[in-house]
Amino acid sequence: MSGAVIGKRVEQGDANTAEITGLARAAGYEVGAAVTATAPRDATFNLPSGTVAGLADAAESHDATVAVVDNELTPGQAHNLSERLPADVAVYDRRRLVLEVFERGAGTEAARLQVKLARLRYELPRLRADVRRDEATEVTRHDEEGKPIEDHKRRIDETRRKLRRVEDPTPKRMERRRTAGFDTVALAGYTNAGKTTLLRRLADDLSLDADGHPDESGEPNVANRLFETLGTTTRRASIAGRRVLLTDTVGFVSDLPHEFVASFESTVASARHADVVLLVVDATDDTAEIERKVAVAREQLADAEGTVVPVLNKADMTTGAELAAAGEPFESEPVEASATEGALAALRERLVAELPTEEATLSVPNSDAAMQFVSWCYDHAEVRDVDCGKAVEVRLRGKPSVVAEAERRAERHDTSPG
Repeated sequence: MSGAVIGKRVEQGDANTAEITGLARAAGYEVGAAVTATAPRDATFNLPSGTVAGLADAAESHDATVAVVDNELTPGQAHNLSERLPADVAVYDRRRLVLEVFERGAGTEAARLQVKLARLRYELPRLRADVRRDEATEVTRHDEEGKPIEDHKRRIDETRRKLRRVEDPTPKRMERRRTAGFDTVALAGYTNAGKTTLLRRLADDLSLDADGHPDESGEPNVANRLFETLGTTTRRASIAGRRVLLTDTVGFVSDLPHEFVASFESTVASARHADVVLLVVDATDDTAEIERKVAVAREQLADAEGTVVPVLNKADMTTGAELAAAGEPFESEPVEASATEGALAALRERLVAELPTEEATLSVPNSDAAMQFVSWCYDHAEVRDVDCGKAVEVRLRGKPSVVAEAERRAERHDTSPG
């Protein structure tokens, strides 16, 4: 495993390096040291000169191959830092590190192309700066930016064209699931909040094969790393008679530019279009950290179509006073849960209460076809009662689209299974 050292500057307060350390580990680096400072912005390095010296010493003593700065660096600042560090130590800012993590985890062709495009766009201004600094670069007067720049821009255009030809299967996949009568629930939230463990606890089957998509195969990975879940993982659950598809989405992280978020549009779409979003937060975090993470989540879920239900996970590891403080940043009442202890009764009850629901009592002539209709209702909704006489009367409740389909079938006496 390659070594890394971390530098970070904040304007006020203490610099927290837990998240950037987690990102570095997710990228495959062993973090040897962190050098931090509370100081105003420095135009040369975006770090105080003393911090730069400390970072250089740490890189040398820990045999680091990369120095990660948890701040945004201009191309010039990155170059200036590299001049002060030991030879062969690469300089990464936060964006460059996140790109490396995304590259390791992009599982679909579309995601790989989106990450490639984001990286090419990130590299373009840095390449321009390199060309300007390199006095030996030959740039003809007929070519304003020079061949390296033009080649790089052609790669951007080519990647963009390839991406347009790759169809994102997410909308069609979600429509098939709705048509089949499933309620859709997305588990969203900050990285390492316990979403994947919740998925395992709530799911009936860890080997769903509803439509053969890669997000429905394999076992959910619960390793304790940022961005361990880079695509979506979907599993089936039966909750109070409702047929639910639970989707574990990519963990949120702060300060991601739009083009990086677009690299995982499919997982964002899974949360955006779900009937209910379970916003999972680690209840053991301090209040300030929870407030920061909730702010990030609100930004990502601003256009969510379904109800967002806050979930305070790891509630068994906190006191009553700590739980009360943890719930303050939320606009709606959070539900307490413990994925590891299996204390999920309150979460299941709240989830069912928030699912869009309609009820209906339907009547069809008593015949063999009526039994097919009843069977269809059992397969797609929660059947509360069946009364058989001259007519078969079915009282059911479920997803509004399923109830509407049952009404259409009853009206036209079309009781073929669907």
